[in-house]
Order: sequence, then structure tokens, then C-alpha cells
Amino acid sequence: MQESIARLQMEESFTQDAQVRLSRPKMQDTRQADFKSAIQDALAVLHPQFGRIDSNWRKMMRSLSLTDRDVKLVSELNFPAETAHLRSGRLGPYCSSLERKARDLERLGVPERSAVASLGLYLESCLPYIRGERATELIAALCRATAVGQLFVMSGYSSRRALSWREIEERERHRLSRDLHDEVGHSFLVLKLYLEMMAMDLQKNNIAKLKRKLVEALTLVSQGIDSVRRLVLDLGPALLDELGLMPALKMYSGQFESRTGIKVALKDSNIPRNLPSAHETVVYRVIQGALSNVLQHARATRVKIGLTRVRGPLIMLTIEDDGIGFDLTRLKSRQAFGLTAIRERVEGLGGRFRLESWRRASKGRKHGTRIEIEIPLPEKKNGA
Repeated sequence: MQESIARLQMEESFTQDAQVRLSRPKMQDTRQADFKSAIQDALAVLHPQFGRIDSNWRKMMRSLSLTDRDVKLVSELNFPAETAHLRSGRLGPYCSSLERKARDLERLGVPERSAVASLGLYLESCLPYIRGERATELIAALCRATAVGQLFVMSGYSSRRALSWREIEERERHRLSRDLHDEVGHSFLVLKLYLEMMAMDLQKNNIAKLKRKLVEALTLVSQGIDSVRRLVLDLGPALLDELGLMPALKMYSGQFESRTGIKVALKDSNIPRNLPSAHETVVYRVIQGALSNVLQHARATRVKIGLTRVRGPLIMLTIEDDGIGFDLTRLKSRQAFGLTAIRERVEGLGGRFRLESWRRASKGRKHGTRIEIEIPLPEKKNGA
């Protein structure tokens, strides 16, 4: 009898659990339907006010120090641009659209924090226009849509950034492999041939030819050593550990000048000797990337590089060339790729990247490109 009662209780418990499990999707579907309905109603209320909301939002965006171009690009993340998806209750396409647009913003150099903040500021601009008995419900729906949107914007930036880093690493690997093959490999291959010919001359006791080939072989060895030194300079961080930041930069800029004929003036002021290794690496790589861009695209004759400490725990790096300049809205993909890599390195340390360029129009007018970078230094701990 007791076993029968226990069995019945167990079966009843299983039945209740099954009912709960079956009801959960229905509850989730109900909540999602309620959210879709609320966001649709909120958009219907806001639609006549989108002009005013946009105007207020643009005023608030000035605090982010974005250019008019960046504000225009970021505006594509907000409710009016996504109304078609949200009004029809298609949350999947809404999220995918934001993620895709965020990848484009990252590629175009719009800071991630500005894109994420813009959604919050747009929500803030919407709130004064939500009134009435359902205000709490509609505001909650807008907040939820904004929060979800911010998550997918960050996801878009992250996926694009990961792809960029893979491309950068792959590009650097190919460049190093190509340089090793073309310069060092070629030198050693020819040197091997010379040594074989010298061995034959030695067997034939042809001293005159042996001496001439020995001089040529020594020249090849010197060229190979120079190539290896240049490749070591391009690798960077090993030099930083051995020499320190400024000596490594001066050596690299001197090598760049001798190889390319482009004059490089490097000045530093009040730079701490004990910069964190991450900061030294970023500064070195940024200068390396900027000079590479100058060589490939600028057609410049001079480059000025300034590195100084300003306003307490902050270092400023400026790189300015006298090249042909370019239209910032029409960056070539290869040039944009290099600038994107620079921006990502700087923003990875919480820094700020600014780019200006003036196209060469006529003599006497300023032309060229200027990169200005600020990188915060870590605060010293008490007693340090």
C-alpha cells in the first residue's frame, strides 16, 4: 500500500515537472510577444517626434567630440533606421543589422565607445516623449531594445577587430617570410654558389679568380648582415628590450631614412624612462606603421615625429608628413587597413587617435597628413 502511494506521488511529481517544462516555452513566447507589442507601440508614439529627437540627440552627441561624418554614420544605429525591423517584430534581423553596421563603423574608424554611447543618448532623447498610463511599460521596452542593441554593436566591433588582428598578423607573417626569402635567402644562395666556385678555383690554383670571388663573397656577407639587421629592426620588441624605446626609435628612423631617402626628424621631450612595455611596443608599432604608410602612399620627402609627455600621466605622439594628402572620406582600402591597425593599437591602451589630411592643391598651401595620438599612462600607486 505504501509503495503504491509512493509510486503515485512520484508519477504526480513527474507529471507536474513535465507540465512546467512544457509551459516554459509558452511563457517565453508570451513575454517575447509582449515585448514586441510594447516596442511597436513605443515606436508608434515616437514616430511623429523623430525629428525633434534627432535634433536633441545630435546636441548631446557633441559631448563625444565626433566629426559630422561620424555622427551621420552612427545615426544609422538608432530607432528610425531600424523601424522596419522593430515595427514588424523581427528582432533577429534587428540584431543582425546592428552587428553588421557596427562592423562597418569599426572599419571606418568610428570609436566603439562612441557607437555604444550613441544608443544610450538616443534612448535618453526619446524618454521625454513617452507619457501616459503605459509609460513605464513602453520605456522598459525601449530600454530593453537599446540594451540588446548595445550588446550586438559591441559584438560587431569585436568580430571585426578579431578579423582585423588576424589579417594584420597574417600580413606581417607574409611580409617577414617574403623578406627572408627575397633578401636573406637570395644572399645566402648566391654566397653558396660563390663558395663552390672558389673551391674549384682553389683546386685549379687560380689565385687571381679566387681573390676576386672572395671580395664579392665578403660583399654578399655584408649585404646579408644588413638585411638581417633591417629585419630585426622591423620586428621591434626585441630591440626595445635591448636598447630601450628612444634608442630603438632613432635606430629604426635612421634605417628608414637611409633606405628610402625620406628625411625623418624625431624629437622627444620629458618621456619617462620606465614606460610600461605595452606602451613602448604600441608607440614603436604605431611609428613603424605610419612610416610604412608614408612610404607606400604619401609621396613625401619629410616626416616629423614628436613624442612628449603632456598634462601629467599622458604621452602625445605626432607624426606629420609633407606628402600629397588624401580625402578622409575616400580612403583606399590598403591605406585604411594600416590606419585601422594603428587606431586599434592606441585604443587598446585607452588612447585617442586623431587623423587630419590636406590634399596638395597648389604651391604655398599646407599639404600632407598628420596623426595625433594620446595614450594615458598608468597611475603610480602610493609608495611606488
